[in-house]
Amino acid sequence: MTITADLLSPRRPIVVIGAAFGDMILHLDALPHSGSDVSARDGGRQIGGCAFNVARALSRLELPLINAIPVGNGEWGQAVAQKMALENLPVLLRHPTHDNGWCLALVEANKERTFITIEGCEQHWNNELLAQIPQPKDAIIYVSGYELASEALRQWILDLTEDKTLFVDFGPRLNDLDIHFIQALLGKAPVLTLNRDELSVLCARLYDLDSATLDAASRLASDWHLRAICRFDKDGAWVVEPDAQPQHIPACRVKVYDTIAAGDSHCAGTIAGLACGMDLRQAALLGNEVAAIVVTRPGADGAPGREELRQFQIQQQNGR
Repeated sequence: MTITADLLSPRRPIVVIGAAFGDMILHLDALPHSGSDVSARDGGRQIGGCAFNVARALSRLELPLINAIPVGNGEWGQAVAQKMALENLPVLLRHPTHDNGWCLALVEANKERTFITIEGCEQHWNNELLAQIPQPKDAIIYVSGYELASEALRQWILDLTEDKTLFVDFGPRLNDLDIHFIQALLGKAPVLTLNRDELSVLCARLYDLDSATLDAASRLASDWHLRAICRFDKDGAWVVEPDAQPQHIPACRVKVYDTIAAGDSHCAGTIAGLACGMDLRQAALLGNEVAAIVVTRPGADGAPGREELRQFQIQQQNGR
């Protein structure tokens, strides 16, 4: 079996658009109910945010990228800029009027996490900011659903030329997006990454289905001529493509510390594979491996370097 960490030689440009957040992490046994009083353990503070997690993971795998993540004008913005410098991510966009947002991440004993977000500059896109983002030919462009509330960003995405490949992670805000925009976005034949809940929401909104199945995912791929990765946690992932049977990719067996940034890390590994010429199944397997390493470590800052990934792949092949 090939060690794909040795094959990461990019053939396509990567653009990462989205947010960098401050993450304040609390560990607790279970989420409190309204009016309750519970104790928690401080899990520290980190810089996260979906797009930043993706960009950081790609940078650690030594893949060059265009960092289209805005840096704000306050204390969180200073922290974001410092962290970007440490991760070899040159700052391209600076927001003149808003600081970066931050979120409170509540991690339960079962490793599930819940986020409470204070929004910042990532929700205040404008044409002046967007005009600064390069659009290289044949680029893979990652976008997070959290930022798709911005009309300016939505239009920028819909105006992209056909040589670009959109890689879309809708996330939990999928239910808030206008259905006409969703349909227009799907018409651009993006690569979608969806967990169980997101697949259910998307199929419910498009097809009025009560629950999502792989058959529904295959219908989605064929109807819209797109490709999708359905991420089913410990059950691995499924790759669905137009007019083809879904392909299963088993999960890697690891001891989970928490699942913060698991989906973002999967996105990064998959994008890395696609940028280096892998097919979607190979790329999604790489995504599984990167995410598997991240969930063994606390918080969002667990993305591996290329040599760490290589050693993990060797261990997985040896059955450890």
